[in-house]
Amino acid sequence: MQDGTVWPQHDGQTTVQISPGTSSSGFTIANPQKGPKVPMIIAAVLVAIGLVGFLIAAVVGASIEDAFRDLSTNDYTRVIGENGTLEYDDSDMMGEEGWYLLIEGDPKVDSDGNGQADACDGLNFTITWGDDASSNESGNDIDSKIARFDCDIQGDNSDEEYFDIEDHIIIARICHTLADESGEKEHTCLNGGEVHISNDGGVNMSVVDLDEMYEPFVEDLIGIGLVSGGSFFAGCCSICGGVLALFVGLMRVGGKKSPEQNIQFQSQ
Repeated sequence: MQDGTVWPQHDGQTTVQISPGTSSSGFTIANPQKGPKVPMIIAAVLVAIGLVGFLIAAVVGASIEDAFRDLSTNDYTRVIGENGTLEYDDSDMMGEEGWYLLIEGDPKVDSDGNGQADACDGLNFTITWGDDASSNESGNDIDSKIARFDCDIQGDNSDEEYFDIEDHIIIARICHTLADESGEKEHTCLNGGEVHISNDGGVNMSVVDLDEMYEPFVEDLIGIGLVSGGSFFAGCCSICGGVLALFVGLMRVGGKKSPEQNIQFQSQ
């Protein structure tokens, strides 16, 4: 093996001298440094994915409200005539949405100005639990522990969601036992009990079973919620990853690229 000497030069080359001999050879060693291009591309892709995720979550979330407004009461409404009995079933003890009590009429028409919908004028209603009906011969007999009755055009029931109900008035909400945000329940109906409903004017009444109507909506809501939540989570992760990649790219901006190193072998 030949002995040689290696020394650097000012032009970025390194010379290796090998003796004895007269031949020479050389090669160049590149010393590239990664620039910011790749992290910037990754950042842009991740941010784009994140924005798409947020958009999907927003669209899916908005569809929940539309789905609620599009609920139809037709399949969950039954006529009970001028009197009827409802059986309260809350086997899981989690509370129920209960029923709407309807009569035919326009909820906004009050031609005599007495504050009550015209369809309710001259009628008396009874809503009682079990055999608790009172002996009142006139006036409404309403057990407020199980029902919210109101025929006023600006009353408590005027704010109820009518969905697709037309040409009828919601005159009562019965057995609404779901707890609100503070844990309070509007009504105290007991599982297995009965609600008796009647009126003294021979007017046909109908009830809307809200629990039956909401059940398929809640099932769909769970699926919608999973899609919306998953899209939002994916969007957050992608945005965070994009910010991190952007930070790495910015750290590399302005970095000085090392020159190529040439090594020359000389044999003497």
